[in-house]
Amino acid sequence: MKYVSIPSVSGEEEEMAETLARDLESVGMEVHVDDLGNVIARRGEDPVVCLTSHMDTVPAGDMKEAFEPRLEDGKLFGRGSCDAKANLAVYVEVAALTDESLEVIGVVREETDSAGIRRVLEEGEMKADQVINGEPTSLRPVIGHKSRVEVEVRLEGEEAHASTVVDDVVREFCRLLHRLEGLFEGREDDLGHPTFAPTRVVAEGPASNVTPGELEALLDMRLNTRVDPDEVERFLSRWCDRVEVRAGAPPFVLEGNEPVVKALREALERRGLNADPVTWPASTDAGYIRHLGGKDVVVFGPGSIDVAHTDEEFVPVDELAIAVDVLVDVVRILSNS
Repeated sequence: MKYVSIPSVSGEEEEMAETLARDLESVGMEVHVDDLGNVIARRGEDPVVCLTSHMDTVPAGDMKEAFEPRLEDGKLFGRGSCDAKANLAVYVEVAALTDESLEVIGVVREETDSAGIRRVLEEGEMKADQVINGEPTSLRPVIGHKSRVEVEVRLEGEEAHASTVVDDVVREFCRLLHRLEGLFEGREDDLGHPTFAPTRVVAEGPASNVTPGELEALLDMRLNTRVDPDEVERFLSRWCDRVEVRAGAPPFVLEGNEPVVKALREALERRGLNADPVTWPASTDAGYIRHLGGKDVVVFGPGSIDVAHTDEEFVPVDELAIAVDVLVDVVRILSNS
């Protein structure tokens, strides 16, 4: 509850970082906070396992008393409760319950530009090669996910009287969407099909009987390993007057036989829990951990992605206790293998 009560919207994580650093020091870890605000804690010279998650949250939005956590019907409500402060609280408990070498990293700005994890990886601050990246997966092992790419496009044309049959920008945008469907057709991989959705479209003529002369749109794309942002940009530039692509973490997918996957599955099976790995359409820092850091990484944690970012965000309290037990096992299995 303490962590949820600390507002830490992306870019404002300082108090949260100070609190997490103190808690990790209190359980015997050596801790430092880098110049970006990431918390990096270690026990031992050569940790095999890294537990990492993010300290930031999305804004409160319309969530009432977002930073006043409450317990109700076995659920902890509050902004960041499941996405993803539950993981950080779990990691402190895991560190307190184990003697093995261990690395715990809390990063900033995951919800915006992932600058935190990128700095950690670029500076070589993640020493362990077996990584758990904490996100609300309902205690399922996630061994791959798509990337999220934002694409802004602008189409320019001529305003015209609405009674005239013209090739206006709205019709051209509809054709553009159809062309994108063709680009993505047949490009399925283990993560599924690449997808896109227009999330903002702005086009307005100067009067109700005049067609607009320009259109701007934002497309949210979820790309798999068979389509990359550069290809999308080249493709759209053939028909658009302006294209701006903002790519997040790259997609990744594991084979499923990596040590961290096996250890997590073993720990879950011991408790009669569903240990079958899955993939996600959502994007996380794990894409950077895999491709920029070259680590074996599984996304795992309590809480459901279905309530993350919503006005009723919560994490089931019983899942917190289970996550602690599971990750204690994972650390011991990997550290003694």
